[in-house]
Amino acid sequence: MNHSALGRVALSAALVSDMIGLFYVVMLVPISSPTFASFGLLIEIGFYLAICFAVVRPIMFKIIKRKREGRPIDDKYIYGIIIMVCLACMYWYDLDQFPALGAFLLGLAIPNGPPIGSELVERLESFNFGLILPLFLTSSMLRTDISAWKDCLTDHTKFAVASLIVLISLLKFSVSMIIPYLYKMPLRDSVVLSLIMSHKGIIELSFYLFSYSSKILTRDTFSILVLSIVLNSLIIPIAIGFIYDPSKQFLCYQKRNLAIMKNSGELKTLVCIHRPDHISSMINLLEASYQSEESPLTCYVLHLVELQGQDVPTLISHKVQKLGVGSGKKYSENVILSFEHFHRYVCSSISIDTFTCIANANHMQDDICWLALDKAVTLIILPFHRTWSLDRTSIVSDSEMIRFLNFNVLKQAPCSVGILIERHLVKKKQEFQENLKVCVIFVGGKDDREALAFAKRMARQENVTLTVLRLVASGKSKETTGWDQMLDTVELRECMRSNEPNDQPGTPKEEVSTIYLEQEIIDGADTSMLLRSMAFDYDLFIVGRTCGENHEATRGIENWCEFEELGVIGDFLASPDFPSKTSVLVVQQQRTVSQ
Repeated sequence: MNHSALGRVALSAALVSDMIGLFYVVMLVPISSPTFASFGLLIEIGFYLAICFAVVRPIMFKIIKRKREGRPIDDKYIYGIIIMVCLACMYWYDLDQFPALGAFLLGLAIPNGPPIGSELVERLESFNFGLILPLFLTSSMLRTDISAWKDCLTDHTKFAVASLIVLISLLKFSVSMIIPYLYKMPLRDSVVLSLIMSHKGIIELSFYLFSYSSKILTRDTFSILVLSIVLNSLIIPIAIGFIYDPSKQFLCYQKRNLAIMKNSGELKTLVCIHRPDHISSMINLLEASYQSEESPLTCYVLHLVELQGQDVPTLISHKVQKLGVGSGKKYSENVILSFEHFHRYVCSSISIDTFTCIANANHMQDDICWLALDKAVTLIILPFHRTWSLDRTSIVSDSEMIRFLNFNVLKQAPCSVGILIERHLVKKKQEFQENLKVCVIFVGGKDDREALAFAKRMARQENVTLTVLRLVASGKSKETTGWDQMLDTVELRECMRSNEPNDQPGTPKEEVSTIYLEQEIIDGADTSMLLRSMAFDYDLFIVGRTCGENHEATRGIENWCEFEELGVIGDFLASPDFPSKTSVLVVQQQRTVSQ
């Protein structure tokens, strides 16, 4: 709901309709019976709102301000909030109003996010969903007369209630579908939006239970309403899942990959940062990439922060919202300052734009793909989920959340994707007059061509030496027999010419600094021995994700692949058993283009 465009439209529409409905219900009391008691009820509700937003909320901000940096909220404040929730429910119950509404309004007054909001979620969420919610549903079903469901068609009163429920549901579904369709929303999206707006769940059930406890509803009517919620909750989610695929919102209508770009074209990259130790690796890779006036590099930096204590994800643009304004600073100050320093003092020709994404860990890929689609990005660069120590010999963190995120981005990205495994500093060694040695392992396929395209761009940079290692199956004909093989030959032709003698002046720089090697391979063991023999010769390996897939080069070692997102060759180069600690960039070409 919070991580798709259609879900956000539904949330906005539901918020407006619910607030109007709540205002109507509150105002209906004095309008229907203009007595002193009715106006007294309005005064009591206004008094409660004043206490929540004029007293409780300022106190909460003072508590946050007095809290020491890095220290959790004291337990006494958490217990105090729980007591206030109980008192709020009791107060609204005494007013003969829905008690949960008092707790809801109090929740609006409590600041969301850390430290109070996140602490409340951490303390109460498991208890609420694991214990309280099942008990509430069980108690609701125990008060339900199942026999009332059987007589809906024969009993006139029950049939009238059931017919009214069906009529109102169909009317709401029709209105929610027709109005968006008249305003040019696609029919499929209009149907999905109407299904979302027609969904009923725990809130409606609690309201019906309160009405039944207050003798407003009879047991038969309550039982039929509970049946409608059960059927609603069963049918609508299945229908939405069948009709709507959220990943299709990231389909791109044009090719956005490195292989089709001109060498002089602008390269737009989206760099993702999770932790501070990812900053240096991404900056080093950007510095080693080629950038000039003829071939500019635009970098969008996205700092990913896990959402805590609130439900609504936030995307902050620090180009619009300057450092020091708003909540983005406390999350991304190190990221912003590091990339500003890199842009100002190291490489001013790169255009940097920084964002902060605060989202649920299970839906971060949606924000990454949306930003990549919106900014027409060609390459997304993701950090590997493992982090090594300073001496690059031991693993200090292994985040399954980041690995899950990388998998999802690879599946639905609207452009090419690269995963950077940094175990050796990838940077130009100009101070020692040494070249940065880059090796591309090429077997064949679109991912290998994408990796080669990125490597060629790096090879145009000064002090970068590129080696293209092509692995050929031993004993097989080298003639091109298919479309993929023809494209491979075209991409490699320039590298092949670089090994031919060329004494003519004006030779392009990329041909001078490119070495082409071709090696016949029998099986995966042969590939393993070859890569181990050249492990210490390079500073960076670049491989395609599907490099060697269904090829003799990986026969016998594909079953030992630990990380599927890296491919067989990439996983071998990044494994702890590989002798050198060389960094690896695994590249996947754009998968789908909408026609």
